[in-house]
Amino acid sequence: MAKNEIQFIKTHAHPRMNYHRSSKTPEIPEEVLDLLDKYLTLAPSMVPPCGETDTHLSTLWHPDLHLDNVYVDPKSKRITQIIDWQSAAIMPFFYQCGLPRMFKHPGTIDDDWTLPKLPEGCDSFNQIEKAKSDRDRDSKVCHTYYMAETKSENPAHWAALQLEYANVRREPSRLVVNVWEDHDVFFLRRALLEIVEQWQNLCPGCGACLVSFSEEELASHAAEEESMSNVGEILRIFRESWGLPPNGMVAPADFDKVRADVAELRDSFIEDAEDNAERELFAKLWPYQDVDN
Repeated sequence: MAKNEIQFIKTHAHPRMNYHRSSKTPEIPEEVLDLLDKYLTLAPSMVPPCGETDTHLSTLWHPDLHLDNVYVDPKSKRITQIIDWQSAAIMPFFYQCGLPRMFKHPGTIDDDWTLPKLPEGCDSFNQIEKAKSDRDRDSKVCHTYYMAETKSENPAHWAALQLEYANVRREPSRLVVNVWEDHDVFFLRRALLEIVEQWQNLCPGCGACLVSFSEEELASHAAEEESMSNVGEILRIFRESWGLPPNGMVAPADFDKVRADVAELRDSFIEDAEDNAERELFAKLWPYQDVDN
């Protein structure tokens, strides 16, 4: 997959602006090609040791299971169709396993899988607070139930989920596909930096890590991370206040109200800038941009 992405970038990618990094200097394809070379160097070392359950078995995996991609018959309650297979691949199970997006709770889950209860005083909540509380509880219940069913009915998947440092090992492989088109360069770099940091735990007794990053690269990444973190905080507010996902999809009945609330927050965000140049940058960093159809 990484080799295919390298070929695509060499053929089709061109410098582009990434305002989380710079408002003047474009992001160039050569930087991503370097990250993909690092990934190819590290990938063989990310294979986890074999256990009692075969987690190395080649498996077809759909990487984007969410409710818009799964069709269910309303009468039989059975799945009738799954769409959007373009990123599906056959790879070792440990590289692909994970919680589908439609089951994964965005926050923390208790290790003992205790089903969550509604918070104290919820009877006094207003309508918006109650809806948020209900959404949060339902999300936790869905996550917990999926994990329990996986442990009971799919031991191979469960074993793969329990692998030590599993997310660190497999996160880069999830990002290399369409890394340029999906604007995932920052996240691929972050995943590779995590491997470098955890190298002695991932590959004990193997000596120094096979790749490294320069001080300039680390400083640039840290600056981008700070900008991404600020936008991430905005997205968190959206999610907690209106249940608004990163893609901006909202129920038609709520659209006008949510749009007005988001526009008010956007104006406040931009006005916090210190000067016109920073206001222009903040406007470009705003996560929900209007686009022409």
